[in-house]
Amino acid sequence: MKDFAKFFFSLGDVKEKRNLKSLYLQAIVTYGSFIFALLYIYFAGFTYFSPESYVSVYVGASAILIFLLYPMTEKSPKDRVSWLDYVFIIDVIACTAYYCAYYTIRVVDRMGEPILSDTIFGILAIIFVLEVCRRIIGSIVFYICIIGIIYCYAGPLLPGILNHPGTNTEDLVSWLYSSQSIYGTVASIFARYVFLFIIFGTILELVGGGKFFLELPLAIFGRVVGGAAKLSIMASGLFGMITGSVMANVTTIGTFTIPLMKRSGFKPYMAAGTEACSSTVGVTMPPVMGAAIFIMADFTGIPYFDIAIMCIAPSLLFMFSLMVSSDFQARKDGLKPLPKEELPNILEILKSYGHLTIPLIALVALLAKGYSPGYAAFWSIILTLALGLTRKETRYGFSQLLNVMETAVKRTLAVGGLAGAIGIIIGVVYKTGIATKLSSFVVALSGGQLAFVIALTIAATFVLGMGVSSITADYILLSTLLAPALITLGAPVAAAHLLIIWLTQTSNISPPVCLSAFAAAAIAGANPWRTGYYALKIGLFLIILPITFVYSPILDVTNVGMIYKFFTLAIASFCLAAGNIGYMVEKVSVPIRLLSYIAVVLLVPHHLLLNCIGIALFLFLVGSQVLARRRSKAHLIKGR
Repeated sequence: MKDFAKFFFSLGDVKEKRNLKSLYLQAIVTYGSFIFALLYIYFAGFTYFSPESYVSVYVGASAILIFLLYPMTEKSPKDRVSWLDYVFIIDVIACTAYYCAYYTIRVVDRMGEPILSDTIFGILAIIFVLEVCRRIIGSIVFYICIIGIIYCYAGPLLPGILNHPGTNTEDLVSWLYSSQSIYGTVASIFARYVFLFIIFGTILELVGGGKFFLELPLAIFGRVVGGAAKLSIMASGLFGMITGSVMANVTTIGTFTIPLMKRSGFKPYMAAGTEACSSTVGVTMPPVMGAAIFIMADFTGIPYFDIAIMCIAPSLLFMFSLMVSSDFQARKDGLKPLPKEELPNILEILKSYGHLTIPLIALVALLAKGYSPGYAAFWSIILTLALGLTRKETRYGFSQLLNVMETAVKRTLAVGGLAGAIGIIIGVVYKTGIATKLSSFVVALSGGQLAFVIALTIAATFVLGMGVSSITADYILLSTLLAPALITLGAPVAAAHLLIIWLTQTSNISPPVCLSAFAAAAIAGANPWRTGYYALKIGLFLIILPITFVYSPILDVTNVGMIYKFFTLAIASFCLAAGNIGYMVEKVSVPIRLLSYIAVVLLVPHHLLLNCIGIALFLFLVGSQVLARRRSKAHLIKGR
């Protein structure tokens, strides 16, 4: 079982695979990462050479670092770079240089008509892009790309909606080796926005942000029942605001919160499952969120800041559902608050680290003013570096800055290595027109029923999540194929895309492949399968909540009905937690648990009559629990 968990965990394991012995290569990685980060920080605040060089150098630099740090196979050397890796690195440099040098000639002078050298370098670029994706993400996206390329050739031989005119090698390679595919929208967004936000989050950690976002929740929740679990939920949400990464949350915050939960009385699999669920909040928690949100902003044309505002209410609701579940679990098991001696002083925390909230405030303010996310990230980085020098507790030196830039760039390699491969998939989709055909087929198959397409989306995210260990890749694939069908059948554009983004988060907590749960289980020393099922149980609201995006005004902050829907969904999450954990005011019987689930069914739809019945049922359940508790206390007193 442990070997099985490690196998799946390794599919999305974004950490250094090689321990390079060569001081020369170590220096290349360290100083190369530092220059890479500084260069793109400068570009965000001032200017860059040209759009094509900006994107292609990002993809190329990420690929070079991946070839240096990630072995080709399990049998490849782990302490040095193989000769084949050097061949790939030369390939990357040559393809990047050719693309930058001849971009204008290819696009303007030859009007996109390929010549032999274009085809040769294009094929070499496709090879290195697929290889870096395979090394850092896993084989599934690699195979999808291969199938897509084969499909481009096989179109005339296929029946029905799969049929298309086909293409030749020169035309296909020219299309993929262009700003329409490998160096297209996805790579551009990663270079302009995602790369900078990851650097910003890592620098904020360096100057004490990680400690601040961990100790503040500990000071607030440590004094209450189940405080260690509530600390995990709040700390992961806050930490996620600056990282936008589930795995970063688990492996960073989880190393502290999971042992703390175990010490407070939570069983190992419960502690791990709670942290796995808590870490998913960060991907949709404004202001940073995950890479998929940046892609959505580009696909839909909706400003990033507007999407961030839409996600506030759902994020708070999901955090509330986890808080209630952890509270019920702690009370059911008779757990006590954390010892006072383990709790930090809230005033001391604010005095030492409170100034680190300023960069986040500045980030939100700049986004609200309409500045681009890249420009906002630039000034947030500069502000964070400056503020870090103003306090003794957060002051840093050049060596620390060097290390943090290296760490930040290594964290970006997961998206950097994915950018080109996703570009190939998007290029194939547009080249063949398959997205429009499949969307039309789904609409016809649904019989005009939006609920059918939503159910299909839920199933697709579950199945795809078992193989593709990247939420960004999941979202791009599904938004291309299913979002048009959802929109055609009446779903608002923002709701359709956010539905997909939120549902892709379930891959982190739903067995059999639940990467964050397996990672948390490894920290807790718990059974990974049991951890995954517990995470799914307490995180079930993550599947229910996105459905309401389509049918209710929960995303519309300008609609008064949003407040009403927020209220009913909060009650629904309370009832769902009661049914799942088996506790409300006290331990509940099976009939009460069933009634709790019925209340959820009545409260989730945006329907006044059903909601009123659901609220009445909720009040009845709570009232009956309170009366039952009073009777039991009265019996205890009489017994004495």
